[in-house]
Formats: sequence, structure tokens, C-alpha cells
Amino acid sequence: MHPFPLLHLPLVAKENVLSMMISNELIELSLTSKRVRKTVTNFSKIIPKFRVTLGVTSILYISIVLKGKNYAYTWETDGSDQKRKTENPIELWMFAYNYIKGVLRCQLDKIHINLSSCPRDNKSITDWLLSQQETVAKAEISNSGVETDDDLKYIMSNITVTDKLMLSSSEYKENFQMEIPSISTDLFIANSRFVDFEQLLRLKNLHITLYESRLTNQELNKFLKSWMAFESHLMLETFEINVSGPEAMEVIMDLPHEETADQNVTESFREKFPHHIDETVEIGFDIKRKDGKVATVCYGNTDDGHLFFMFTR
Repeated sequence: MHPFPLLHLPLVAKENVLSMMISNELIELSLTSKRVRKTVTNFSKIIPKFRVTLGVTSILYISIVLKGKNYAYTWETDGSDQKRKTENPIELWMFAYNYIKGVLRCQLDKIHINLSSCPRDNKSITDWLLSQQETVAKAEISNSGVETDDDLKYIMSNITVTDKLMLSSSEYKENFQMEIPSISTDLFIANSRFVDFEQLLRLKNLHITLYESRLTNQELNKFLKSWMAFESHLMLETFEINVSGPEAMEVIMDLPHEETADQNVTESFREKFPHHIDETVEIGFDIKRKDGKVATVCYGNTDDGHLFFMFTR
């Protein structure tokens, strides 16, 4: 059988053939020769951009998504991959992304980093990521039972996240403090015990979720009063935080409010908090801001524990 003469096809026919290929097929094709690589690279300039996630977890991975299809390349971080035992998996991972980026003209959409996976390399990985892009749309940063405070601060002070920032670290030093970037639209902190009241007031994210918080009911009451006085969180759309139980509402709601007129408050709640789609909330209360904007607050006993919710209308 003769090889398929891709390079000899008319331009339109060539583009039709390439458009039927998935990401890993394009990458493998580009490895056959310099001429083919140039052809694939030129084609990648006119197709929709691939979305790429770079991961440093129990494995190193590159995930490529286009039109709902996901393809991944992985490397073991513990040397268990005998085929690559003598090679540095992080260098291979970086080299592979540089190659894929050059061929597919892709943009880095998300980083997913467990700071406990390659602790000696966290700073160099952060520096390398910064050399690729100064901003990413999404980031999920975690650790696994090992304190990585300095590495967390370093990556947060160097990488700008514009859309969704998830901090899932489970361990901090006793007096750990860190300024939280407010650029991202969504902010989720799984262990937010380091976030004090003054820091809460400085947050400007549109959607804020704080779990394992140490903020008191009195401080949450002050937070609502600050919003009502048009002093903080001017662009806030949703707020979610853990509380001790339904009794917390008595202290938190010690301010002007009225029972919400929304007869479908549970449906409104689920629309605003889709990750709680199967949850129900108790009767909500409406509070009004100085400029007339209304927010509904409510309590729910959810799978994630006792939570206080606020969403603006």
C-alpha cells in the first residue's frame, strides 16, 4: 500500500483531512517530518484553539480538550515507569508541552498542582509556568497532608488566575497567613481557617466559597452590614461559608431583613449554587443594600455540613 500523499493534496483537501484528526493524531503526524510538522502548525493557526490543562499530581499529565473530547498524556512522578526510569519526568513533561504548544498553537487553560507531589520542584515548576503564560483561566492548588506554605505563597504571588481559583490545601502552619488574589471570578478555599475578617472584607471576587472557616457569627453579621452599607463586596454575586448550625442565623441576621418574597427560593438557590443541585434550604431572608440592590440569605444542612448562603438578585 502506498503512503497517503497528504503534502501533495490541494490546500482545501489537505485542511479537510487535518480537520478530521483528533489532537493526538495531529501531534503524532507532526513527528513524521519537519515538512509535515510545518503543515500541521500552519493548520493549527486557523482551527479553534485547543484547551490544555497541565497537572502535577500523583502523575504528571497534559490534558487536551476540543469540542468536548479529552485526550491526555501522562508521566509517573515516582520512577515506577521503567521505560522512562533514567529520564527526568518533569523535564519530559515540560518538553512535551512546549512541543504540543508549538504544533497545536494551544493556550494553557488550567493548572492542577498538588504541591506535595514534587516538593523539590515546586518553585522551578512555577517559574516555568510563568514563562509560558502570565495568566491562566483556572487553577486548582492542593497538598496532601504535608505543609507547603511557602510554595503556595510563591505560586499565588506569581501566577494570575482570571476565572476560577480553587485552593484545596489541607495543611498549614499554625499562624499561616497569605494575601488572596481577588482577580479571579470564582474563589473556592477548602480550608479557609487562615482567612480573617479584615481579609474577607478585602476580597473582590464575584463568587466566594469558604469552608472550614473560623469566622464568627458576629463577624458574618458585620460582613452583611458592610455589604448593606455599600462598603465592601460591591460586585459580589454568591457567598457560601460553613456555620455551626441553624442557631447561627439568630446572630448573623441581627440586622434589618424580611422574609423573602420569592416563592421558589430553593429553585433560585439551586440556580445560583449548581453544585448543591440536590440540596434544599430553609426559608430565605432578603436584605437590601444602600443602592437598592437585594440579596437573599439562607441556611442549609447539606452534604458539606451546615452552610450559610447569600446570593444577589
